[in-house]
Amino acid sequence: MVEIKQVKLDLLTPGKELGVLDNPTPKISWELVGTEKNWLQGAYQIRFKLSNGAIVNFSAVKSEKSTFVDWPWEDKKLTSKQQFGVSVRVASSEAPDQFSEWSDFFDFQVGILPTDTWEPKFIALKDQETALQEPPETLFRKEFHSAGDIVSAKVYSTALGAYEVEINGSKISTDYLAPGWTSYHNRLLHQVYDVSEFLTKGDNAIGARVSAGWWSGHLGFEGGRSNIYGTKRAISLLLEIVYTDKTVKQVITDESWQSSSGPIVMAELYDGETYDARLEQDGWSSPKFEAKNWSAVDVVEFSGKSILPQSFPYIRCVDTLQPQELITTPTGKKIFDFGVNMVGFVRVKKTYAPESHTIVLRHAEVLEKGELGVRPLRLAKATDSYTFSGKPEGEEWTPRFTSHGFRYCEVNNWYGELTKDSVEFVVISTDMTPTGTFDSSNTMVNKLHANAIRSMRGNFVGLPTDCPQRDERLGWTGDISQFAPTACFLFDCAPLLRNWLQDLFAEQKENNGVPPLVVPDIVEGLFTLSEGCAIWQDAAMLVPEALYEEYSDPQILEEQFQSMVDWIKALPKLQDKVLWREVTIQLGDWLDPTAPPDNPLLAMTDARLVADAYLYKILTVLIETSKTLGKSKELEYYTSMAEKCKKDFADEYLTVSGRSVSDTQCAYALAICFDLYADQNQVDRAGKRLAEIVRKGKFKIGSGFAGTPYITKALTKTGNSDFAYKLLLQTECPSWLYAVSMGATTIWERYDSMLPDGSINPGDMTSFNHYALGSVASWMHSVIGGLSKSEPGWKTFKVEPILGGGFTHTKVTHRSPYGLISVSWKLDGLDFSIEVTVPLNSSAEIVLPNGEKNQVGSGTWSFSCVLKEEDLTDKVEQAEKDDVSLRF
Repeated sequence: MVEIKQVKLDLLTPGKELGVLDNPTPKISWELVGTEKNWLQGAYQIRFKLSNGAIVNFSAVKSEKSTFVDWPWEDKKLTSKQQFGVSVRVASSEAPDQFSEWSDFFDFQVGILPTDTWEPKFIALKDQETALQEPPETLFRKEFHSAGDIVSAKVYSTALGAYEVEINGSKISTDYLAPGWTSYHNRLLHQVYDVSEFLTKGDNAIGARVSAGWWSGHLGFEGGRSNIYGTKRAISLLLEIVYTDKTVKQVITDESWQSSSGPIVMAELYDGETYDARLEQDGWSSPKFEAKNWSAVDVVEFSGKSILPQSFPYIRCVDTLQPQELITTPTGKKIFDFGVNMVGFVRVKKTYAPESHTIVLRHAEVLEKGELGVRPLRLAKATDSYTFSGKPEGEEWTPRFTSHGFRYCEVNNWYGELTKDSVEFVVISTDMTPTGTFDSSNTMVNKLHANAIRSMRGNFVGLPTDCPQRDERLGWTGDISQFAPTACFLFDCAPLLRNWLQDLFAEQKENNGVPPLVVPDIVEGLFTLSEGCAIWQDAAMLVPEALYEEYSDPQILEEQFQSMVDWIKALPKLQDKVLWREVTIQLGDWLDPTAPPDNPLLAMTDARLVADAYLYKILTVLIETSKTLGKSKELEYYTSMAEKCKKDFADEYLTVSGRSVSDTQCAYALAICFDLYADQNQVDRAGKRLAEIVRKGKFKIGSGFAGTPYITKALTKTGNSDFAYKLLLQTECPSWLYAVSMGATTIWERYDSMLPDGSINPGDMTSFNHYALGSVASWMHSVIGGLSKSEPGWKTFKVEPILGGGFTHTKVTHRSPYGLISVSWKLDGLDFSIEVTVPLNSSAEIVLPNGEKNQVGSGTWSFSCVLKEEDLTDKVEQAEKDDVSLRF
């Protein structure tokens, strides 16, 4: 039986905390489940349930389309604050008039759209002074009366700073660090909360607590800056209550509110949170509270361009970890080891300590010489402290307005006995749905894949960042440029990345068409490349490309097309060639492991070669985008530009035999994967040379940011997959598995972030949680697991495992827009077997290692074959024998 498992609007999953981003006519998608074989959709029907209970049925449509279906209500658009449900039923292509049962209604909530006025005022602590070093917490409150039976009650809120809202003494949501970090002067996001359960008939109170967050907190490296966006923290809030008699009551932030300081006396994202429980005001967000010494509020102006609904998942607790070990260090310190490196903070469970007793928690990713390894944090203090009020029943505490990247937590001045039951690790991240898994016969490779997942979780806290622990944590464009395809496989991250791209484009417009190095851009004056550089600014093309490839949503390309065009226009090119001209800095193959730790610019591969290879790559993205959007003039123009770029690149960097002037792993990998060679003969020779370089380099990685995502792909593409496997399985540094062998639980910034003797790399850029080098997971999915898409959006896909590396079984799964894909294969001697599950309304080509091909539709399929010995011949061993023979 066919059922509808989930309905999405513009890639947004339903839920009570959901806004629809400035689109009153979203596209509709649904995911089908069922075991039917070769099932294709032949028709669908959509219906809406309005907030008054009325149901609107739309005519059935004969179509197999189940993703990004056009808004069916031609004469009606969504309006601000609207709540409605969407239900779908479908019929098969064989019986298009016999429909399934209607799905449940999937409820959606619309925020306040930008076409409407944002009514609540922004209120701030009266006469608040700028606090550069230790910005305190501000409390706001108001009492109100509610008379009548409630149908619905919603809070629409945002802040200049990080905030939480309470009603009648209870926090109204499970999220953290709202409203997140955006390009505030262009786009401030607001959140929507259903608060019906918190209200009572009669007297009520609503309160908000606001801290610095990204608005006025300390951000950036090399000392950084505070108050980047403003000096006053403020809250803006609308509570709207709808009663059964259809009357509406609104409570908004205005001059009638009161304000006070709170018990958080310091809160910084980098440095941590200091909480003094002696300053708590019990009942401050409840009615009948005596607000002694509370002051009036100031109404402040928000000068930004727009306030928009947050249309991607909020930051929430996604896991809770218990300490695995309580360590006593050589100097007598007490450190909890939580087993894995994640992002969040430590919750102190209920414990007693006398009034004024203060405990201090310090955080770090690694230990060095048995002590907390804090040097990689640079200037970030990553320290939380709590001062007890002395309650006899004990106290518990969870930080609110900070986060740390850590595995180890040092506890100082604990009162009484410290045990593993005293604390727990609250892991936070944007609450994205996991969509990709990998498991195999190789335990170390499985750990590598798990590390990539953890690094993505830890660096997707509201936006894609480079790292989550030191005095940086910025939305570096280069990292996500390289990792975006992997990210789209592992998690449903399209709504978050779409939001981030909108910030990129907004700030790009302010910089003469050059995308910023980091988004939001706060590095001006710290580190600026005014003309741009390859890979980093290429995020304007590479991230939308990854999203379109995963979801086949043309709206993503439509929204970002002008951003792509503007970057190509602004990109500094030579007058007579379609190549980069000399600019201040090309970051090139950043963090090439052969470069000195203190000068990552000194990579083996010519930085201009890297830049020009990526120039051709982004031109091909523009060509495909122009095709998809039906832009014929642009297609012709960029095709001509790309053809000249390819010729100019070959003239500048390649020989007729396929050799590169930079005889490196990175140079060949890029030229092969980006199709920069003129013919297959050159490709074959380049692949052979790449394999030779890898072998003579003892199968250690010789590339950084630019080439690492492509080395294994280039080897596989040129028939050298055995070399790719051996490169993957290397455990000596530099390699992917070296970090795993050293106990890593996340992807490191450098292959040698920790040296073999256990000491930390002496460079000042040494993060132990950077996802970029984890992009190899994409190759693991497609080659070891054998799963790759045949067209954007996974309507059709290919299953073709390439055996090697001693792997005897692998299972890879991916929740595509059509449903869950599963591929599981096993090799027992020469006997190969595979089981593949294809979602409804999609199809697959399954290619066995002996070359046998099978075209299948939906359902679960099993195939097997008996291989020959030569099918499992290791080309590396043969190359080694040939080399020995030549030397002899």
